[in-house]
Amino acid sequence: MTAPAKQSLPETYTGLQFHSPSSPPTLAALPTPAPTAGTVVIKPLYAIVVQYANEIFMNGNPRGYRYPLPFVPGGTCIARIAAVPRDATSYKPGQLVFVELTVRARDDPDTKILRGFHEGATEGTKKLMEGEWRNGCWATLSTAPMESVHALNEDILIRQLGYKIEELGTLSQLIVPFAGLSDIGLKAGETVLIAPATGSFGSCAVHIALAMGARVIAMGRNEASLAELKKLSDRIETAKISGDVREDVETLAKFGPLDVYFDISPPHAGMSSHIKAGITALRPGGRVSFMGGIRGDVELPYGLVVHKGLTIKGTFMNTPQQAKDMIRTLESGVLKIGSRAGMTVIGKFGLEDWEQALNTAAAEGGPGKSVYFVPNKE
Repeated sequence: MTAPAKQSLPETYTGLQFHSPSSPPTLAALPTPAPTAGTVVIKPLYAIVVQYANEIFMNGNPRGYRYPLPFVPGGTCIARIAAVPRDATSYKPGQLVFVELTVRARDDPDTKILRGFHEGATEGTKKLMEGEWRNGCWATLSTAPMESVHALNEDILIRQLGYKIEELGTLSQLIVPFAGLSDIGLKAGETVLIAPATGSFGSCAVHIALAMGARVIAMGRNEASLAELKKLSDRIETAKISGDVREDVETLAKFGPLDVYFDISPPHAGMSSHIKAGITALRPGGRVSFMGGIRGDVELPYGLVVHKGLTIKGTFMNTPQQAKDMIRTLESGVLKIGSRAGMTVIGKFGLEDWEQALNTAAAEGGPGKSVYFVPNKE
């Protein structure tokens, strides 16, 4: 049975299609998908270009991400709904939404992919990305599982709180630390160490922790970025990663016992001093959230974890409910984003300007600085 919204869609759409990480992409005309049961068709407005995108889709893919070819990258965006399936009860065409990156198998929620980025390592995850969810939102149209699409109250966010739609694009990165800090149960009044805090996701964790009512110790190597974070709130203290565990522990001790240590380390930070120091600085009963991308094993102070009764929890992305909770925090005015929170959009590019977009993200992107593909006008 044909979905009723199909008639309002064009026969084809344009996607930025990659055939190899060693050759330029093409603007491909692709068949427009139908909004079948459980699937929403969206018009991406602001699709984030992460700082390291050129290390995934170009230059031979040095990060080693796995994805089927050919395909259209991009898994998360701010969009308007173009068409809804027959089983949609509240979503309407034209509605403003946040589309999250994670896609989960409906028959096994533990099987999940980073759509448009990484297919994972199991047969189940590969199957998920090779078929229905192969092409992402670096395109004029895309599909999304209905459970990964979250309504944004345009009246509150745009007309009452005064945000620009482009400023909402940062939800794509804020959702990551929101999930980890929620999973570890960060509470108002607690002290949380965020390390490293000077990358795109680490700096987002600072904003989320502030919105949760915590006191924040932001730790990193980039002193200029730490100084910018310090300006956000009088509930922020900063500390520099020295490279020496003992020195880092002494630095952290000045802030008193820590309740939570949130780690979102990059791939090659497994030997960094901040990991052991962060765990050591926790109070008895403290908690650790691991959300980083470290490859290989990490040395942990086993005896200290035991004797202090520490909890270590790993989190891979978010749940749909956490996405809704984050949006509620934003719409209530508790979570601040955009220019009022020191966040800027440094580049907006059409799909045809893909090379400039990736280069700008690599050279100028970073904490509080976002680059987007803009496949459609608002």
